[in-house]
Amino acid sequence: MSAEHIPAKTLSPLGGAGPTARPEDGGERKRELLAFWAYRSGERVIASLPRGLVLPAAAAVGNVGYDLAGDKQRVVRENLARAFGASPDDPRVAWAARRAFRNYARYLADVMRLADASPAEVGRLVDIADIGPLREAQRDGKGVLLCTVHIGGMDLLAPALHLAGEHLHVVADDTTYGRLYDHLKGVRARHGLTLIGWRNLRALFKALRAGQNLVLFCDGGYRAGDVPVEFLGEPTTFPAGPATLSARSGAPILPVAARRTGGDRFHAEGLPLIRAASDEPAEIYRATQELADRLGGVIAEDPGQWYMFRPVWPQTDAQRANARRALEAARRGEDWSKAAA
Repeated sequence: MSAEHIPAKTLSPLGGAGPTARPEDGGERKRELLAFWAYRSGERVIASLPRGLVLPAAAAVGNVGYDLAGDKQRVVRENLARAFGASPDDPRVAWAARRAFRNYARYLADVMRLADASPAEVGRLVDIADIGPLREAQRDGKGVLLCTVHIGGMDLLAPALHLAGEHLHVVADDTTYGRLYDHLKGVRARHGLTLIGWRNLRALFKALRAGQNLVLFCDGGYRAGDVPVEFLGEPTTFPAGPATLSARSGAPILPVAARRTGGDRFHAEGLPLIRAASDEPAEIYRATQELADRLGGVIAEDPGQWYMFRPVWPQTDAQRANARRALEAARRGEDWSKAAA
């Protein structure tokens, strides 16, 4: 599996943000400018108010968002149902989905406060359980692949690690919303987080070979051709990027989570290391399934902290059949990429 086949776009945590847009007419689209100024205005208002007032207000907005979400509400409930092993209509699932909307709104408020907060101020909101796993992962002088899902407050982990002398790189979608992307990139850089465009595979390998830390989000949803896994009890896919980058660069995979705790603080921890010994399909599957198991466990501990607003599992009978076929082939040690075709 070559570097060119790493589906990096599926690892992007910044859905629509991208480098300075240059449409054919040479100018930014109106909606991109409106998005930029709307975000900056909201950022200034939120930053001007105490966090103790902003977060309850954000949670209330999340509550309303859940009630008005329509199809998105159903998507979130269907995703969370897997964590409970229950129906999307189960009251526990409905409550967790509402919490996910509330937690996401509070997360956005915290992210918007980054522009005017110091790294030390933000970093003090995060309790790192033990930085030992990261130090262990760095022992060979390689970069580290910090792999996670959309849970808690991963954006706030960077300032906390920055206080410990660490810097993170993260893959981001850099295809649209140029001015907003540039602003977010500058804010993140001040807090010890460098954004790398998802098409810039050379920069990913360069960072890892320089011993840098790279954050990858792995819950992008089912894609035919990605690595088949059983995730929270049902076949889907995870991106091949983490295991392939590990195999080709020697960088270990460190599953991480930054969960929200009482008092609107965060608790960050690293889970046991994973290494991919080669980029043979069987080894890519083994490492990726191990990663899916670890991150699935993180979600199952508190599903209401997982804010994923697009489907994670196959949506049609044909996709489900393909996912099962590829997973069965992978478990037999066969080339799952051919079985999924």
